[in-house]
Parts: sequence; structure tokens; C-alpha cells
Amino acid sequence: MPFFVVSLWQKQMGSMVSAGDVVLLQNLKIAKYGNAVEARTVQWSSLLCLVHPYQSLLSKAVEELVTGCRVGTTTKDKLRRVIKWVQQSRSTICNIKLQSNQTQKIEHLPRNWTVLEEEKPRDCFSLMEVSQLTTSCKAIVCASIGEIVPLHTSRTLGDTKKEKVFISRRVCRTEDNELVDDLLCTGCQLCGSPLDSKFEQNAVPLICWKTSSRLHSICSIYRPFLLYVWDESDYMPILVKNRAAEILFGNIKAGKVYSAYKEQMNNQNLGPRNDKDAIGRLAIDPRLSGEGLPSTSTLEVGKSLQLQEKHLPDKLNYYRVWLILLKMLLKQGKNGPLKLEIIVDPSLDIENGKFELVSATMPCFGTK
Repeated sequence: MPFFVVSLWQKQMGSMVSAGDVVLLQNLKIAKYGNAVEARTVQWSSLLCLVHPYQSLLSKAVEELVTGCRVGTTTKDKLRRVIKWVQQSRSTICNIKLQSNQTQKIEHLPRNWTVLEEEKPRDCFSLMEVSQLTTSCKAIVCASIGEIVPLHTSRTLGDTKKEKVFISRRVCRTEDNELVDDLLCTGCQLCGSPLDSKFEQNAVPLICWKTSSRLHSICSIYRPFLLYVWDESDYMPILVKNRAAEILFGNIKAGKVYSAYKEQMNNQNLGPRNDKDAIGRLAIDPRLSGEGLPSTSTLEVGKSLQLQEKHLPDKLNYYRVWLILLKMLLKQGKNGPLKLEIIVDPSLDIENGKFELVSATMPCFGTK
């Protein structure tokens, strides 16, 4: 009998299922990737338990089990075939052992699926302790930020000598317009994978594993980078992807930074406004006409318009705010440690997420 994986994305569904149950899943979404078939639940999916507990599969007859189910004729026919198959294969499925008196003893039936449970992070006292972890886990440690190094950018060997790879050396340069290109890109806001092939060495992932639809959510994101942190025991490069970067940069999304950056570049190219621009706006907008003003002179009208514009609230420039946060974070030796939550996976290398940042917060040290 063919089988394939079913992903139950609704938590309440997972709690309804016990090992050995025969269930009816309706309105599944089935997808095929090469030779692999996968089914997953969606918002309108439903789960109905038809046979529970699994011991009844062996103690009751087929028709007795089918009759008690309130389902249609077609579903009952399918259920009948499933029950017959289970009863014929019960020695392997239910792990049954025959005793000397030929009575059947049914042992504990283990789950053949995994339940994603929130893992409690380990509290580590130093980066040295984190680096020595040998199993995959979450860890919490306090450390100071030292440097930010972008991954897979257009830098060359010559750039390394000129120290262009170090963001702390570039963030104070007002003429460095490549900073946005090195830290922002187009990608998936859920999994944090860059989807522009301009600089990336690895192939673009076809599916997103962070959502049940497997579809990427495309927008401007923070390009993955290495965050070098340190304490008295050691220093460590940590991979930072889009969501963790948003937290690190004060919950400012990359889209807001990029939009403000493009607007600032456009304004610089247009140059400062002059009196002719003010006169032109007066001719276009009747609300800015000279009616009711003490002077009918065009010059006086222009001055009044400039005064009004000075008192209008300016739009928040997220690009400048982001630059200020970058400068503050990279003041080496002048900042206190941050409380970092890290995912540790010893099977990976550094650039692929051996240590990956989940969140960063200000630590709260209690006083006795």
C-alpha cells in the first residue's frame, strides 16, 4: 500500500490523534515534488477519528467497526479496506507477541509522527559554553556585538584588504551607497532566503519551509549576514536572517528602510526647491493661492508658502533611523552585552547556520 507524509499544521488536529487510530482527513492539499508526494492541511481541512482505540481493530469484526461510523457509503468502503489491511498486517503494525497459551498481548504502540513542541532554551554562562554544545538546541547567552559581515556580496579580495567587508568601517561614510545593496535584497520574509541571484552562490530555494503553502512571501528583506559577538571567554560568528535582523534593528522592516533610501536618493537628484517651484505649485493648487493674505505680491505668497512648509511635520526617514541604529550597535567596546537567543546545529557550518540568531533583547540584571 503506498504511503506519504501528511503535515497537520493546525495544533488542535494533532492533539486529536492517538497512535493506531484510523482517521478521516478531508480537504487536504496534495503536492508532488519529483517522486515524493506530500499532503498538508489547510484552513478548511477537517479530521474525524473513525476507529479508537487501536485495540478495537483486533477485538472487533470489520462490519461492527464500519457500522458505528457516521460516514457515507464511499468512505465506509474505504474504511472497510483499511481495517482488513490492518488486521492482515497486525503482527507487524501492532507489534503483537504470542504467549505460550496463544493469547495475544498487545504492546505499546509508538507514534510514527513527530509533534513540533516549543523547546526550552538552555541558559549558557559564556560563548565558550555555547561553542562546545554537541547537540541541536536553543541557547541563551549574553554577549556584546563586535562586527557585522555581509554574506555572499560582490566584494573581492581587494575589498577585503580595503576593509570594505566590515560594516563598522563603512557605516560612517555618507557616500557609501553600496551599504544598502549589501545588507538588503529581495527575498522571502518568512524563511529569510534571498531570491535575487545577483550575489548569491547557493541556488535559490524553490519552496519555503516556514509556511504550509510552501510559497515564498516576496518583499524587501535583510540579506543574511554574520554577526560577530564576543565576551570574556570567546568570540563567535552568528548567522542572522531577516526576522532576527528586524528584531536587532528595532523592529524596522527592510521594506521601510529601502523605500526611505530610494526616496532620499530621488530627492538628492532633484536638488533644492526654488522660488519658481513655489510659484508653480501656487498655480496648480488653488488652496495655496494668495486670497486672504495681507499682500498680493507673488514674492510674499512664496514666502508664506515656505513658512507653511517649515511647520509641516516631516515624514519619518527609516533609512536614517536604521543607519543610526547600525552606528550605535557597532560602537565596539562602548555597548553593554545583549541577551541573545541562538539556535545551535553542530551539523552545519558557520555560514549555513551552525549558530543562528533568533532574538536579541536588553538583559535585565536583578539586584539583591
